[in-house]
Amino acid sequence: MSDGDWISISEAAARLTAMGDLVERSTLSRYLKQHSEAIELRDDGKARLVEFNTLVAHRNENIRIRVAPPTTRTIAAQGNFNPAPRFSGSQSDGAARKAQADAELREMDLAERRKTLTKVSEVDRAGRDAVALMQSAFERALETEAANASVKYGFDERATRMVLKAFVRKGLEVFNQTILGRIDAMRQRDEADTTDEPKEESEQI
Repeated sequence: MSDGDWISISEAAARLTAMGDLVERSTLSRYLKQHSEAIELRDDGKARLVEFNTLVAHRNENIRIRVAPPTTRTIAAQGNFNPAPRFSGSQSDGAARKAQADAELREMDLAERRKTLTKVSEVDRAGRDAVALMQSAFERALETEAANASVKYGFDERATRMVLKAFVRKGLEVFNQTILGRIDAMRQRDEADTTDEPKEESEQI
């Protein structure tokens, strides 16, 4: 074992957590199975060993991994950790998508007041794209957030994942209903305006 720093999966999870990459053994074990072609495992009796430096390099290159800042690790180690707002860290992608969607809603409101809306079909497509982007961002963050909550607060990882999935599903349902409601209202007004145009022209004649 002199060709690297070969350690057990449990020790690897503990080291990663100490470095700010909060992960529990079960989550790390699934990660190693998922990336078995890139990260070699060795059997040592009943234990399975992983080369720690290779593991760290691989996780650093994985865009789905978000490392906690050193200050958070220090406070947690002292036992004075105050939980950060929910869905921080790896949820930044989802927050960015939400901000983008909120901006689109504000633009739609402004365009509605100015009567400068684009074609309903274009708005429809943009709204559905926004929903898809938000859903994708949240799904990418779910696994990491569930694992982090399990390590930080002692929550059951499976139960936490189920709660987060339900939260995402409910939130997207509300957002989707809002978008579709606005699009339907725009389509109705557009159809009404189209129906009224010939009448206005005949009155002018």
